[in-house]
Amino acid sequence: MPRMKPIERIREKLLAQRRALFEQVARAADGLRWIDGNTHPETEEEAQEQSIANLLARLDERGNGELRTIDRALTLIEEGDYGTCEDCEEPIPVERLEVLPTATTCVFCAEARERAFGQRRRQGNVGDSSVAFETES
Repeated sequence: MPRMKPIERIREKLLAQRRALFEQVARAADGLRWIDGNTHPETEEEAQEQSIANLLARLDERGNGELRTIDRALTLIEEGDYGTCEDCEEPIPVERLEVLPTATTCVFCAEARERAFGQRRRQGNVGDSSVAFETES
């Protein structure tokens, strides 16, 4: 049995994550539809149902955000640009990509982004999204 290349293993991992997220987002959407269809404004449970609906909506937003980053990584693989740091244009080590397949920066540049974000946060400029950083999921 031939060994799978690292990029192909990463691609398969991304596709599996994508399928799992689609299922998670679909379950969240089904939950929201159920709550919308079963909510009675006069009931005492309205606040609790609203809290559940808000939680499911956030889950849905988070899932959709993760889907976008996975789709971006899959597009980069297809275009042959996957694994190159978008900041310094150096190769991202395969070990980093295996741990964080949606990484678009090398460790050095990711740390620089985090430091810049931390400085802006301390200065009260957290609304500025021009410098984002990756998190491992």
